[in-house]
Amino acid sequence: MIYIATQCFFPTRGGIEATMTALADHLTALGHKVRVFADGDAADAAGDGAKPYPIQRFSGPKPWRRWRKKMAIAAAMRRETVEGIFADSWKSLDAIPPTDRPIAMLAHGSEFPKTASAAKHARLTAGLERPATIIANSDFTADQVRALLRDRPGRVRIVLPSIEAQPEPTPEAMARARALIDAPGPVITTLARLEPRKGVDRTLQALTGLSERHPGLVYVVAGAGEDEGRLKSLASELGMEAHVRFAGRVDDDLRAALLAATDIFSMPVRREGNSVEGFGLTYIEAAWYGAPALAGREGGAASAVLDGQTGLLCDGDDAALVEAALARLLDDEPLRHRLGAAAAARARDFVWDAHTPEYLAAIGIGG
Repeated sequence: MIYIATQCFFPTRGGIEATMTALADHLTALGHKVRVFADGDAADAAGDGAKPYPIQRFSGPKPWRRWRKKMAIAAAMRRETVEGIFADSWKSLDAIPPTDRPIAMLAHGSEFPKTASAAKHARLTAGLERPATIIANSDFTADQVRALLRDRPGRVRIVLPSIEAQPEPTPEAMARARALIDAPGPVITTLARLEPRKGVDRTLQALTGLSERHPGLVYVVAGAGEDEGRLKSLASELGMEAHVRFAGRVDDDLRAALLAATDIFSMPVRREGNSVEGFGLTYIEAAWYGAPALAGREGGAASAVLDGQTGLLCDGDDAALVEAALARLLDDEPLRHRLGAAAAARARDFVWDAHTPEYLAAIGIGG
């Protein structure tokens, strides 16, 4: 039996949630028995029965649910043989009771603050002593983790995040996408949780100059979040409402159609305090459909977007540099197509079937 201890799991949407859910799915598909211990309330648990593995949910205040999860894992360990345990981050290590079973902890980048209280830093560094393997999602994240380790830096392995094979958009979904875009293009898209570090504001600011040379330009912003109100106000202040489509949260069908209709995927990420992008799976999902990306240099995006090969990198906090990079992609169609083709080819290397053995090896299973 393989255990997964996680705060982040389906049906909540997000990069870590998608990773932990897909890990459980693909381990099960390979014939391994999996048991999941996840945060969530009754509403989250409503669809658990559709999964081919048991899921136990824990809600309430953090210390309470962490203690209950720890007791549940300990009780399960007394009933069955456990081969290894995956934790979604260092924060879940406190929910794993003492064990001699190998623990593999995933590291995503954003959970290692530059500034932290002495108590948090002590808890973090102490927790990092437990995993047999720490799976980092990028070179950036691996460097952050190694800087915190007291010893055995060789425990850190880089496994680039995985995606499912992306669906072919249906004709109905493409019609919905065209109705939303409602312009000749070109089309720039951001698909993300709306928060300042994603760089939607810098892309909006770039539109004022770009739209003069490309009057049919449309910028589709798909997603929701705390920054949505500010971004809509900014689009209005810039006089760019005619060029921007705020789509909100989109279903999987429309998501595929929008990415298939995209000429450039723009997410020029930047650091906002302790908030930073550890990788950026949506770059790879957009690449699947042949969209080259503009990414920020800060954080781990450079592992997702190869500068000059599958897209461009720039300082995501500099509006002028964001505009210049987008202008280069818009104005040079052969470059855009070359980068997009290379991005699509590389995206096929990120499917789960190619990487699941690496996760298993992290807990000592397989060759």
